[in-house]
Amino acid sequence: MNIFNRFIIASFYLLALSTQTLALDFTQAIKDTTYVLSDAQKTIRVTLDDYALLLNANNRFFDESNNKINANEFIGFGVGVGIIAPFKVKYFAGTQVLYKTWDLTFQSSTILEIKKQGGKRFTFQTLYDTNAAIPSLFISVSTNGALSPLIPQRTINFCWEDCGTLTITSTNNLNTNEGTNLEHTLTASDTAATFSIIENTSGLFSLSGTNNTTLTFNGTTTEYEVTESYAVKVKATTGDGDDKNTEQTITVTINNVPKNTITISDQDLSVNENSPINANVGTVDTSGAITNYTIINGNNAGFFKINATTGQIQVAKTGLDYETTQSYTLTIKITGTDAEGKAAKITITINNLKESTITIANQTRFIDENSAIGTNIDSSLTTAGVVTSFAIVSGNNDGFFAINNTGQIQIAKLGLDHETKQVYILTIKITGTDAKD
Repeated sequence: MNIFNRFIIASFYLLALSTQTLALDFTQAIKDTTYVLSDAQKTIRVTLDDYALLLNANNRFFDESNNKINANEFIGFGVGVGIIAPFKVKYFAGTQVLYKTWDLTFQSSTILEIKKQGGKRFTFQTLYDTNAAIPSLFISVSTNGALSPLIPQRTINFCWEDCGTLTITSTNNLNTNEGTNLEHTLTASDTAATFSIIENTSGLFSLSGTNNTTLTFNGTTTEYEVTESYAVKVKATTGDGDDKNTEQTITVTINNVPKNTITISDQDLSVNENSPINANVGTVDTSGAITNYTIINGNNAGFFKINATTGQIQVAKTGLDYETTQSYTLTIKITGTDAEGKAAKITITINNLKESTITIANQTRFIDENSAIGTNIDSSLTTAGVVTSFAIVSGNNDGFFAINNTGQIQIAKLGLDHETKQVYILTIKITGTDAKD
């Protein structure tokens, strides 16, 4: 080993290195292999096919478009001696005096330049051949007077922080009204990506425009009631590698558009007072595909309920009383799958029932003979309940008596004579609003 070589080796040994190392076997590396590097992982441990000595001064880094990345820093070895390199270097002793294994740690300027590149990918090229027209990254050496064998050029793929895996960045969830077309712009992490449709069961999707980035959904014949969503699978590609192809399933959800196909009309129904719970009142008069019936007004007392599915109105609690309230007006709202909500007024009349709540007993009254017309015969008749009328239905053939609506019997004509007749038996009938006669 000559003095110059020893000086270089000693100088390399003093350089600081990253604590993390990515092992890279140049004897096995192929172009499709990709290695991820970062600020925390910026050292590559290289194992060469054969022994080598020196990192060449020429930069061997290229971006993904094969443009050279100029990111060299000067590494000095003394006055007038040194190399310009994209790495800091450490070597490891081999079985002989020269070296097969090296640690290459990216210089700060190299990292900065890589980060400036348009894409995250770059390549690392080496040609292990001293006599090559293109300078080598490593310089081969002689051992025991024999030249090291020549080996082919290596091109290794790297990426900084991530490998720029292709992704579709546009949304995969869309909405449109039934019967309506839709256009959607497809985008990917790489603007050069070309799109294609790989699954289109409905046949309603198509692509157009530059790189097929315009996705069109033909929704002219769509109906929410038939199908609520449609899906298409698209593919984006920039090349042959797995990281250069990606797929996405896009779903178009169909919004229902109300068509006002349901109707409800004002209606009159009736129910008997004192009806039990669940007694049927009637069914609301409607048309169309109705999905829900609701009482939205007029039921503050809570006497009624409606079947949300059938529209059947029923009694919800006991206590319906004609003498208290004779009718109720409910506002019923309907909704439908394909229609806006509508409402109508339903008037429920309470039927009065005769409930035998009035009574009258046999009674005796006295009056003087020859009393004048209009003379009250004792006090009014005694009754119970709400009596609305009194009537003499028998015993008054001579027409001497009359009765008013308060139950007061009076003289109707002159001629009462004790010597002719001492007793008259009248049959009085009473009636009431809420009573049998």
